[in-house]
Amino acid sequence: MENINFLQTKDFFSLNALKCLRNEYLFNDCQLCFERCSYNALGIFKNKIKLFEELCTSCGACIGVCPTESLSLSTFDMSAFIFNFLEKEVNQIIEKMDIPHFGMLDSYHLISLVLRSKRNLFLQFDENNSSKDLDYIESQIKQSNLFLSSIGVEHSLFLKPHVSELQNNSRRHLFKTLVQAKNGLQQNSSVSQKLTQEQKTLPAKVTLFKNSLKLVCEDIVNTQISTQDLPLYNQKIDFQRCTNCVECITFCPTNALFQSATKESIYFQSGKCIGCNICHQVCQHNAIQEEKNLDLIAFMFDKAELLVKFEYIKCDECNNMFIHKNQGTVCDVCKDYAYNHNNMFTLAKDL
Repeated sequence: MENINFLQTKDFFSLNALKCLRNEYLFNDCQLCFERCSYNALGIFKNKIKLFEELCTSCGACIGVCPTESLSLSTFDMSAFIFNFLEKEVNQIIEKMDIPHFGMLDSYHLISLVLRSKRNLFLQFDENNSSKDLDYIESQIKQSNLFLSSIGVEHSLFLKPHVSELQNNSRRHLFKTLVQAKNGLQQNSSVSQKLTQEQKTLPAKVTLFKNSLKLVCEDIVNTQISTQDLPLYNQKIDFQRCTNCVECITFCPTNALFQSATKESIYFQSGKCIGCNICHQVCQHNAIQEEKNLDLIAFMFDKAELLVKFEYIKCDECNNMFIHKNQGTVCDVCKDYAYNHNNMFTLAKDL
């Protein structure tokens, strides 16, 4: 039978299955790249992510939507493109001339571009794109503009079609851009290396986004914002439901959740959360819930927030340590045993 390779390629396009959430956790139902691909080139085979090479066109339309950056084009480095774009001091990005496909971008990239350039940006899309492609970039621009306005940034992103005379030389300009991006990656090696190091646990686009926020943090007028409809995620834990089983910590792909050295507390870093919801899926007691508000300062500087802290005491019956939740000094196991097997403790004289 056919084997699944962890690194699957078609021409310039690559899928690194080791980064994919579907491989991180068997029951994760992420289908973002499947939904973006117009050619059904991505799917599941033997419960693992698979690239169907015969269907892939290497267009790059699915790259931006992946939360873990498991998809890429070897001919185009996004980090290099962004830093080179900022050096040019221009205010427009033209699809198929400056970038192969606007599907390679997401709101993290777009917000970072506006924050660092400090000007309005115009995205000129290829009129030959499908409605699905247009809907995607429109949604990312809308999300980005919502975030920018919520923190008091006056600049915005705008979407408009190509000017007709620009379409004729698009392939030649794109090839030139790819070469420049590669050269830019070498010139900005220190920056790229830092992003790559961070990417071991956190996607580079999220690190770039946080660093971009730090550059303008003194100008942000509102640091307490709602996460609804924004590319930000926050979590909370219900103390009464949580059993401190640490399943959420074990399966968190970015180490956003972690335990204290004494194993009595669970902490969370919103700046490392990518919204995969794996922690929600593995929690058998539904103790983890989404928090709709977020402190941007805590987010950008990876401040750890205490979600839950437990007190362990010794059970009066079995002498084992258990989590005390104001329910007395007898553990639940002993309580359940006494309730379910009460007849075993009945004296003969009482029968």
